[in-house]
Amino acid sequence: MRDRETDEVFKTLVSELTSTIAPTTIMSLTILAVGLFAYENLGSAGLMLATISGSLASLAKLVVTMAHRHSNATKSVTVEDAARWEMVHGLLTFVIAASVGSLVTVVFTYRDLSVQVLATALLFGYSAGVAVRVSVRPWIAATAILIAGLPTTIAIMLYGDTAHWIMAGMCVAFLVAAMQSVRHVYSTATRQICLRLEMEHQARHDPLTGLRNRTALSEAFKTVSRAEDTLTCVHCFDLDGFKSVNDRFGHAAGDELLAAIGLRLRENLDQPNIAVRVGGDEFVILQPGVRQTVEADVLASKIVDVLSQPYGISGEEIAIGISLGYTMALSGSAKLEAMMAIADKASYRVKRNGGGIDREIPATLDLGPFSFAA
Repeated sequence: MRDRETDEVFKTLVSELTSTIAPTTIMSLTILAVGLFAYENLGSAGLMLATISGSLASLAKLVVTMAHRHSNATKSVTVEDAARWEMVHGLLTFVIAASVGSLVTVVFTYRDLSVQVLATALLFGYSAGVAVRVSVRPWIAATAILIAGLPTTIAIMLYGDTAHWIMAGMCVAFLVAAMQSVRHVYSTATRQICLRLEMEHQARHDPLTGLRNRTALSEAFKTVSRAEDTLTCVHCFDLDGFKSVNDRFGHAAGDELLAAIGLRLRENLDQPNIAVRVGGDEFVILQPGVRQTVEADVLASKIVDVLSQPYGISGEEIAIGISLGYTMALSGSAKLEAMMAIADKASYRVKRNGGGIDREIPATLDLGPFSFAA
């Protein structure tokens, strides 16, 4: 199942497990109420053990769910994080399922009809809740339903009378239906999440180059660390001679060239640096967390060198020039629009001089301990 999910879909599906606080609370109280009633009427130590373990496991799952929700809200979740949360949720769900299955199975070893009715309601209520709320992770939901339902079904069959055979048949039918419900809920949730993620991607990415757009740049800039011991750098560049490529080879070749540039940027930029197409043949690179100004020089040179290499476009070898300007500011006081305007100015200046790299640092900027390489 995991192999058919992208990382983002997997992380989103696992995060949906944090929506089970209310159902888990209700189930915890129901297990406690039914278990205590059954123990009072039947006096079996097994009933008390199942009740205590189910209640404690439900309480532990509530704590885990709230911790999971807090983790999602306070940090970026990795695939490894999601896998760990999924495993913890799964183990606790299995303990609860085993407690419910044990409780109901023990009840059906006695011939107290009133307790059997309550136990049956507990089993079906639990299975329905799992099918609805936990099916985003189908292996957890299906396993939990079988753990809770199969022992009870067998215990009911052992009665041997017609009424209990009919009840056992109903349990089998509901188990099959529950498996179908798990599959349906999972498929529906996955489709909806994929659609939502695709829409979010399109809203923040340029469809031609695959790079981020202005909206994504603004959002990313807001998350940049404001530590005063780092610099934030903005590189602006455009392509020299791009119009001649369009005129000579056609706009389709120009689009192919832009797409190739986007691919090279994605392949050669490391996190947390971000490449953005702001329009036409104009691009921006956001370089946060700079600790030595030479880092900005190195990245600017790398961008120009990588993008200046020839491209194979429409059977032709096409080379393009780059005019890049950049600026930087202390991260604590960096302003995106102001920095883009300054870097853009440097880009136009170097373009008039035949292309290459230029930097512009406002005279009012006090870089303190930062210094440029000779």
